Amino acid sequence: MKDGKDKIDEAKRLSGADLCVECGRCVAACPMAEMYINFSNEMSPRGIIKKTLVGDPVIHDRNIWYCTECNAGTDTCPQGVSCRDLIRKLREAAMDENIMENAKTCKCCGRAFVAVPVEDFVFARLKEEPPNVFGLLDICPPCRREIYLQRNT
Repeated sequence: MKDGKDKIDEAKRLSGADLCVECGRCVAACPMAEMYINFSNEMSPRGIIKKTLVGDPVIHDRNIWYCTECNAGTDTCPQGVSCRDLIRKLREAAMDENIMENAKTCKCCGRAFVAVPVEDFVFARLKEEPPNVFGLLDICPPCRREIYLQRNT
């Protein structure tokens, strides 16, 4: 089994983080700047990439949980660095180390499927919706799909 350092090295390799030239295009495209009033370089794609590359204990960093995984940073990166793949792998490494306070788990299957800061943003936008909407958001998309198929077949 891989240790935390191996998992972070794998995240860097799979995402191409070493190719980052710090141009800032990922930050300019990132929707987090509009989502979070406390948005800063620390939570930006560029900030997470930099912390990962310099060896900061990034799996313990709450900022890896703010990303929506929208892929906007990757789409604009001239080097093809995949911010989304980096975040996904860092989150997986955090969960493998049992760092789960910022991950929500599905009530059906138990898998982690959404970052709590992203969910908080969504719930704030949906505060006027009926309670059953929130119940649906406690279930991961694959389980929601399965429930829907069972109801409608």
